[in-house]
Amino acid sequence: MLTEETKSRINAIWFAYSNSNKKSFDTKGNEIENIDGSRVEAIKVIKKIIGDFLTDKTNLLEFKTNLDSYNKQNNYWGFTAAKGQMFFNLLTKSSENELDKLSALLKKIITEPTDLDDALSRMQELFVYTSKYQLKAIDKRKCANPKSAAYFLSYFWQIHDFQKWPVMYSSLINSFEELGIWEEQSTPQENYKQFYNLNEEIKNYLIQQRKNSISNWEIEHAFWHFSGTVSVNWKQPKKKQFTPATSPPIPTTNTATIVEGKAEIKVVTPGFELTDYLIPKVCKLVELGASTERSSSSKGHEFEKMVGEVFRLLDFELEMLGQGAGREPDAIIKFSEEHVAFIIDAKAYSLGYSLGTDDRAIREYINYYCPKLRQAGFNKIGFIIVSNSFKSNLHELVNSITWNTDVKRFILLTSEALLYLLAYKTKDRLPLNEIIDALISYSTIVTKESIIEKFGDY
Repeated sequence: MLTEETKSRINAIWFAYSNSNKKSFDTKGNEIENIDGSRVEAIKVIKKIIGDFLTDKTNLLEFKTNLDSYNKQNNYWGFTAAKGQMFFNLLTKSSENELDKLSALLKKIITEPTDLDDALSRMQELFVYTSKYQLKAIDKRKCANPKSAAYFLSYFWQIHDFQKWPVMYSSLINSFEELGIWEEQSTPQENYKQFYNLNEEIKNYLIQQRKNSISNWEIEHAFWHFSGTVSVNWKQPKKKQFTPATSPPIPTTNTATIVEGKAEIKVVTPGFELTDYLIPKVCKLVELGASTERSSSSKGHEFEKMVGEVFRLLDFELEMLGQGAGREPDAIIKFSEEHVAFIIDAKAYSLGYSLGTDDRAIREYINYYCPKLRQAGFNKIGFIIVSNSFKSNLHELVNSITWNTDVKRFILLTSEALLYLLAYKTKDRLPLNEIIDALISYSTIVTKESIIEKFGDY
């Protein structure tokens, strides 16, 4: 049951959302015009993709690929992230010796449930199925996380009936936690039952207050607006609680600014505290890169070591080079299992990195290390520059390097993006091959927002 205090806060969240003209934004802060209308149109296509699978017009692998291709172009549910498509990819990979069994299971559980009890029973089946692989796996990061079953299945159920089935987004859970109405359960089905009932109770309360219909999508948008742009500090004296008749306080956080009473996104938020998923040894990487109080030599050496440590925590094999080793890149990182290696150059420039005279040095690194790496069996080689920021996307250099050298990918990675990559790896137990697939998929500078969009669900 919602307390009167919680109801007051929910009213404030709805007030803030309504006062923003009910705008919706993607993870980059760009306004999405008529997202609900776009979803309705997308559902028609996704239902066709699901229907072809259910009627054996496509097999399991074709279904997975078709769904992935469409959602990458029409990502209105965040399905391309870790709990959606990545969960699907890992589940299929684990089941490669029994695809017929997985196919039969999915055909049973992704159709619309008859009621909540049926939904929970299906979720338990998927939880049990994924758990068996996780329990016997040596490296559990290469298996689908059973806890992702709730998001994965609720996405499909909403495609069948978006008025009835809410998608269990992390951002909604984070908001419920901030309101003090969420208690983590031991299984996805128990969590989804709690989530479904809370969502219904909130929706029915707002319908009663407003005397008009409110959809699951509107609840989702209101709480996304709350978690992404109006981060209200609820830890205030009770006498200062605001009521439905008053607007919430203007946030002081840098996640939003208020322009003429409307919320305007400036910074994308992932729905969790970055430092909760980082060890102290690396959490000051951005701060170190921005420092102007230390000598460039001292700062640079520490920055290089910290960047190397982050890559090691991502599970790369790390070989540090850098200062004291002559004209060298800072590190070589490897993933021997898939014959992948990257040459790393870390740039601790407080005002942003620009190419300058480094073009020649970069080519020297590549010309020296690529033959050595190829001789050692690494046939997929990339180059990564890590810096707090970049003054340009170095487009001409990127094209020239990938066209004229043995480097297949040239990646510009902000130090903040690197930390978020590590946070998502820790939080969602991402396997290294998924991290590499994400890194090589970008054609521009990889920013914090890029990583949140790739791995977050909103």
